[in-house]
Formats: sequence, structure tokens, C-alpha cells
Amino acid sequence: MKKTTMLRKLLKEPGLLTVPCAYDCLTARCAEAVGFKAVFMSGGVIRRAVLGIPDIGLATATEIVNIVKYMANSVDIPLIVDGGDGCGGALVVYRTIQDIIRAGAAGIFIGDEKSVLATAPHALVDVLPRAEYLGKIGAALEARDKEDKDFVIAARIDAGAMLGDEEVLARAKACVKLGVDVILPHAIPKESKFGERDKETLRRLYREIGTPEVLIWGNGPDNYTAKDFEDVGAKLLVAGSARIVVKKAVLDFYQKFHDTGIIPSEDLAKGPSADRLRKLEGLGFWGELEKKYVLK
Repeated sequence: MKKTTMLRKLLKEPGLLTVPCAYDCLTARCAEAVGFKAVFMSGGVIRRAVLGIPDIGLATATEIVNIVKYMANSVDIPLIVDGGDGCGGALVVYRTIQDIIRAGAAGIFIGDEKSVLATAPHALVDVLPRAEYLGKIGAALEARDKEDKDFVIAARIDAGAMLGDEEVLARAKACVKLGVDVILPHAIPKESKFGERDKETLRRLYREIGTPEVLIWGNGPDNYTAKDFEDVGAKLLVAGSARIVVKKAVLDFYQKFHDTGIIPSEDLAKGPSADRLRKLEGLGFWGELEKKYVLK
């Protein structure tokens, strides 16, 4: 079964689909190994951890597509991609969607964010005019329909922070009319003039967008659990970036090695067994192939 078809089937199943963030083949395989049914490629973490640049829109489409190809081919579960702004205008978005589908991804979101500040990381500066954003979504959908109609497209809408939830609703309904599969009404930051959404506001917003007929990508306060998002009507929850956990572990390990000159064996002992690491790295498959064609 195609991974795009697998993702569509998962989204049709009862209950909330929880998906963790990953940023390389190994973290994607870890997600698969513990039982997750899909995995998300976080654009922000890819930029910081793989490309070595801040998350302010500096990655090129070619860089993103290459990483998608490696990650999608490293797991047997569907990969959903953080598409950011689609790497450009509507025509670029069309090509980006083509390339990402051909690279093996199962879904993507395209956002209406216009720009962010380098001086205040991840601070939203502006969103695209509604018509321009809908043009990009339309191009993405046409590319999807040409390449693989099962590919899942989500519309990430950041307009609430600057224009309020009435504009979120207008954009969401227009995107649904065009044919998007999932709506992601992005969280409103604390510093927004509109404040943060409480649980009842989220429930009302999701209901007005059109649940259960329209699938909602849950996004809200950091202390929300999967149960909270399911209660307010979300269908998909993407969370749990491993970047901070991994970074702390690596910093601690390197610091001990630097300060003492001794490899911290007690930290190594806390890691996965050699057998589990080999399994995560896919060595078993290549071993079987070797037995068939090399060691005959």
C-alpha cells in the first residue's frame, strides 16, 4: 500500500492520530520502533539540527526535498512534512509539492506566514493576503492531483495572531472549499493582541471550521494532552520534538568528556543495546540480502 494511502486510512480511523516530530532517519526510525503509525518532519528542527541555520526561512526547496527523500525511505510509516511557506510563490509551491511527493512523503502543510524576524526568532511579522495564500494552496492541490491524489495537504493558518479568528475561519473555509484535507489553526502566541485561545475557544473554533467533516490539526497550549485535543475536536496531533532532549544528552556527554578526558561509560551504558541499535539502523535487512546474493 502507498504511504499516502496509509496516511489517509489512518486519518479516517476513530480517535486522535498522534504523530511525533523527527529530524533525521534515526529519530524517524525511533518513532516507528516505539509504535507510532506516522512521523512528522519538523522544518524548524531540520534547519537547526541538519542544515545548521536558524528557523527563519533560509532553507531551499532542494535541501528540504533531499532530507524528505532520506527520511521517507528510512521508515515504513507515512512521513508528514513541514512545508513552511512552500519555498516561494504559487508556481514554486507547485514544483515543491511535485518534488516532495516524488521523494516519498505522504503529506505536507503549507502556511500563510509571510516572514519572521532574525532578531526575535520565530516572531511573526506578517501573513500573506488571503488571496495570495489561497493561490498557493490552489497550486499545491493541483500538483497533488497530478502526482498522487492520496497525498494529504494541510493548510496552516497563522493569521489569528494578527487578524483574529474571524480571518482564520474565512481562510479555513476557503481552503476547505478548494479541497485541502486538514486545517491547522496555529496557536496564537501570548504576545498577540488577541491573547491565547482557551479550551472553549478552541472547541468553538474547530466546530465552526467544520468538524467532524473537516479534519483539524490540533494546536494550542503546551500543557494540553492528547486527550485535551481530542476533547476539543482535533483529529491530528503533532508534537514531541526530540531535539531538546537529544541536545541536552549530547551536551552533558561532551561536557563530561571535555572536563575529565574520560569517555563517560556510565552514560553510554544508558543507551540502547547494540542489538537494538543495529535494528534501528536497518542492518538486518542488509544482512539478509547479503546472505542471498553474496554469501551463497
